[in-house]
Amino acid sequence: MILGLDVGGTQTDAVLIQEGRVVAAAKTPTTGDLLATLRIALENTLGHVDPGRLVRMAFSTTMATNAIVEDRLDDAGMIVSSGPGLNPEWFSVGPSYHVVDGCLDHQGFETKPLDRSAVMNAASSILNAGIPVLGVVSKFSVRNPWHELQAADWVGHSFSHVAMGHRISGALNFPRRIATTYLNAALYRLHKNFSDALIHILREKGLSGPRYLLKPDGGTIDLDMSIQRPAQTAQSGPAASVMGALALDGCEGVTLVLDVGGTTTDMSVVIDGTPLLKPLGIRLGPYQTLIRSLLTHSIGIGGDSEVRMAQDGKLKIGPVRRGEPAGFGGPAPTPTDAMITLGLLDAGKRDVSRLAMEKVGETAGWDGAATAERILQGMAEAIAASARAFVYDINAQPVYTIHEVLADQRVEPTSVLIIGGPAPQIAGYIGKALGLPCRFPRHYGVANAVGAAVARVTSEITLQADTQRGSVIISEAAVENDIDAGFTMDQAMSLGRAVLCRQAAINGADEKGLEISILERQAFTMIRGYMRTGRNIRLKMGITPGLIPEWKRGG
Repeated sequence: MILGLDVGGTQTDAVLIQEGRVVAAAKTPTTGDLLATLRIALENTLGHVDPGRLVRMAFSTTMATNAIVEDRLDDAGMIVSSGPGLNPEWFSVGPSYHVVDGCLDHQGFETKPLDRSAVMNAASSILNAGIPVLGVVSKFSVRNPWHELQAADWVGHSFSHVAMGHRISGALNFPRRIATTYLNAALYRLHKNFSDALIHILREKGLSGPRYLLKPDGGTIDLDMSIQRPAQTAQSGPAASVMGALALDGCEGVTLVLDVGGTTTDMSVVIDGTPLLKPLGIRLGPYQTLIRSLLTHSIGIGGDSEVRMAQDGKLKIGPVRRGEPAGFGGPAPTPTDAMITLGLLDAGKRDVSRLAMEKVGETAGWDGAATAERILQGMAEAIAASARAFVYDINAQPVYTIHEVLADQRVEPTSVLIIGGPAPQIAGYIGKALGLPCRFPRHYGVANAVGAAVARVTSEITLQADTQRGSVIISEAAVENDIDAGFTMDQAMSLGRAVLCRQAAINGADEKGLEISILERQAFTMIRGYMRTGRNIRLKMGITPGLIPEWKRGG
């Protein structure tokens, strides 16, 4: 049996899967008490199932994303050393940012030793400000992590957590590396608390099977391993939407996937069962990161969004969620109240929802039913407008899938798949607003939990070989080996595959039948003074995201 659990801002969904099918599912309101929410969700799903029968547990959450968007990050200190080119002062982030002397060149050669006294002074300043977590970045650290390792060795023992830039990604991008390292430090406590709560509840329930967390790229990582890279949990929820849509529907043709939740609507595009990808890193709030992610977009409109009549006489829906719908005792009218009023949803107190609708529409002279109808039409039109803008943006840039780059192919959705709790009630309105056929799959209400449960483990490495320096580095796996002047691309491929498979196994993957994608492969001859001085080989490869083989589509 497999357990899937998605902790959303409004609902926590859980499913139990046996022999490739969903055999139990439950939705639990997400409250401020995470332990209680998780406990109830598991009790509602597992019932009297023998804990020993669970062979896999996978989770997704929007907690990190919400913390970034709502500016609820912990303070984190940063120590950054420079290199040739960009001034690191331009990329200052956080309340205690320090640039120290020390320099590596583009090949990773040290041109200026790291200034130990400056690092010690910076650390003291950060600690004196009451900040317990630290991020350390040196330029070109993916080609030589020595300065970051030195700084962590000198001052790391004074902090509860140290995030190092070279452990985050093998990609070269100094500004994005600084921002991503900062997020890994600033999200550490939040993610540690989430992981600790989860582990506590799992132990309480006697659940000891392998535990995974869904990443933004649609793959999973061992829960314990994720604690060192908390920013990797951002966008976990939207990724679960995509994987859930694939698992339940398959998404043939060009499918616009809409996950209509209580607080937000997440959207994505899938082409013949292949999700679109943001390979160079996503933007999270104000931060451009190196986090590889499925291409998704979120807007602040959901079933529980606040509805109000603005002074200009127009209905406003979202982006704020003030609590449950009025018909459930909440403080504000919502689209869910509109569904209840029109009899589309048999839940809550219909008379209370209808009164809430009448109050919203009274200045316009609308009765409750007319107001409810206009609210659902307005919600669908707002989602449709955002979806059109999302597709326009996709077509304005190179389109990457998890397998390849689509050259000269215009993305035009031919159908819409809707998942999330209100899918049956809103599908007709959205279909009309977009002028496209809409459908919703079986288990639409818990699709995210299904997506988390059946996504397979992924991993990614970047190999950098420099025959002049005589070294090959795979920073994500902390590998640094000596090589000779004749090191070839074939040797790089062989080493990269071996390290990637080992890394995937550490992250919880079954090493049998791993599907490996070559994401980048480049080799350059280095010339100095008309003489060849060596070869630079760059290789990026990863485990392709997908579904576990035992899942049966549709569930």
